[in-house]
Amino acid sequence: MNLQNLSIKRKLMLITMLTSSLALVLSSVSFLIYDLMSFRRQLSQDLMTQAEIIGFNSGAAMAFKDESAATATLSALKAKEDIVAASLYSPEGKVFAHYFRANKSLPPSLPSRSQQNGYRFEDGYLQVFEQVTMNGERVGTLFLLSDMRQWNTRAKRYTGIIIVVVLICGSLALLLSSKLQKLISKPILHLEDTMRMVSSNKNYEIRATRFYGDEIGRLIDGFNTMLSEIQLRDSALQRANNELQTSTHELEVEIVHRKRTQEELLTAKQAAEQASRAKSAFLANMSHELRTPLNAIIGYSEMLEEEVQDLGKISNVRDLQKIQAAGKHLLALINDVLDLSKIEAGKMQLNIEAFGIADMIEEIVMTLKPAIAKNANEFQLRMPQNIGVMRADVTKVRQILLNLLSNACKFTDHGTILLDVNRVPNAGQDWIQFRVGDTGIGITAEQQENLFHEFTQADISIARKYGGTGLGLAISHRFVQLMKGRIMVESAPGQGSVFTVHLPVQAAGEHPENTQSPETVNAGASSEVKPDSDTILVIDDDLAVRDLMSRSLTKLGFRVVAASSGEEGLRLAKQIHPLVITLDVIMPDWDGWTVLNKLKADSDLAEIPVIMVTIVDNEAMGRDLGASSYLIKPVDRERLVTLIEKHRAVRLSTLEKASALPANWPSKGQKNSRKPEAVGPRRH
Repeated sequence: MNLQNLSIKRKLMLITMLTSSLALVLSSVSFLIYDLMSFRRQLSQDLMTQAEIIGFNSGAAMAFKDESAATATLSALKAKEDIVAASLYSPEGKVFAHYFRANKSLPPSLPSRSQQNGYRFEDGYLQVFEQVTMNGERVGTLFLLSDMRQWNTRAKRYTGIIIVVVLICGSLALLLSSKLQKLISKPILHLEDTMRMVSSNKNYEIRATRFYGDEIGRLIDGFNTMLSEIQLRDSALQRANNELQTSTHELEVEIVHRKRTQEELLTAKQAAEQASRAKSAFLANMSHELRTPLNAIIGYSEMLEEEVQDLGKISNVRDLQKIQAAGKHLLALINDVLDLSKIEAGKMQLNIEAFGIADMIEEIVMTLKPAIAKNANEFQLRMPQNIGVMRADVTKVRQILLNLLSNACKFTDHGTILLDVNRVPNAGQDWIQFRVGDTGIGITAEQQENLFHEFTQADISIARKYGGTGLGLAISHRFVQLMKGRIMVESAPGQGSVFTVHLPVQAAGEHPENTQSPETVNAGASSEVKPDSDTILVIDDDLAVRDLMSRSLTKLGFRVVAASSGEEGLRLAKQIHPLVITLDVIMPDWDGWTVLNKLKADSDLAEIPVIMVTIVDNEAMGRDLGASSYLIKPVDRERLVTLIEKHRAVRLSTLEKASALPANWPSKGQKNSRKPEAVGPRRH
């Protein structure tokens, strides 16, 4: 039985019973022990007194050697039933006379000689030795043996009395505890019943009755106060619910009078709910459905432009350039919408890497040359030669600057575009400051308040004249916040604008690492490609992508082998051992993640660089699984070639080092018995 689970009524009774019974038992046992000890001392004193009397009466017999008289004196002990034996010893210690009570169990033998005067308890008997004297002269020794019968009888009698008293008092304690426990259990049980009634009926008007002014009474007062507060809140909630029902009823009445409006609202509501449920699926599908044809449009138009330029048909070249511009513009709009959706969903991630700031700026300037020349603007760049390296998301930094510079080019006509880049220390940390200035139309103070809001432009007339969706600055602002930076604008109407972006050199949460500088990494990237020098394996289920990649890379001097499935690509990779593998993610049977896992798990293929070329924007997962680079379709051919050249330069450097090894190393034609260690997916 678990005492903790007993009811409070039984606990109180049990505590009272145990306490009173234990106190009674302890006091009774203490009294019994004290009485028995006192009685034992009294017995020894009585027996000593009797020994003195017998010794005095036996003195003459001992002095005159009258054995019969001594025996007769000892026989007088028959009157004392507890004395079972007696003996007189001569001065020499020999037995002179003795006495034994009939039908009594005696010790195995009497002491053979007299011992020192006094008494002792031994083997359940009381033994007494007393000197016998005559006229002050010792004539012998008396020995008495008592069986402690009186002490045992007294102990049994008192023990029985104690047991009876304990039982009677325990019964009385049980009776009293069963009555008195109500003083405590009754208000508590009443409080429990009240709580159960409130909980089951949800009736907060019920109150518990206060019986006493003690702690339980205060507990009941607190419980009633709590019920009062709950009742007030419940009443307020009920009133609010009634008001809501009233408003709902009024709204329903209004809807009844406007049946057509109701049907339109219901239709819109259902469409909105359906759109909300399909939002995630739509974004994923839209990315694939729009990027795939755009990839073909931009890719084929670039190839056609090159072929038409070779034929010298300038008018057709311009038409193809317009197709490319329209496709790239549409791609930028799609990327903006998808980026904004990912930011709002909290799924936008930073892909931190080290990159040279000067190289990135040079690439941006080359990209913006047509936009700068379109409105006959002049571009100025101010940047220290030793601007150095920063660790951040290079794609997002590039997109921020492209958005700001594109706006500056768009809103400036026959003016000046300025890009000022500096390294600025602040609060113990280095920052990169990008200042994008122009001499364009400028922005009013009122327009600056909504400048970084989604789908918002400075003015409707500006939107009609210059176009745009109002997403570029909003996304740039979000990207800057994501990288723990800040963006500011200074502008006045007709005086141009200056956008200042501060980004940390070391991305938030990153720690400095001994990374190879971009100059070293890109060494040899601009080297000229030799025909048929290396093989590129393209794994993609889209025929148009395979065709575009094959034709464009073949023109650049690479040998291209294409595979339409992951299984075929894995087989070809083992056969040809290519320089680089380009890999799509969305494929039937084996997706790109599966193929990448298998490539990195194979010791013969693990060292081959894999460039992900896909519409799936999940660079973090690709990097974790071992991809060396990650490109989003449609692919920038120049960037793809730059990445391939980088890996080619690394391979050439490795081969040159291998050729310079000592003579005892395996030659190039020999197969080393030591297999490269398998490189599996990186897990964090």
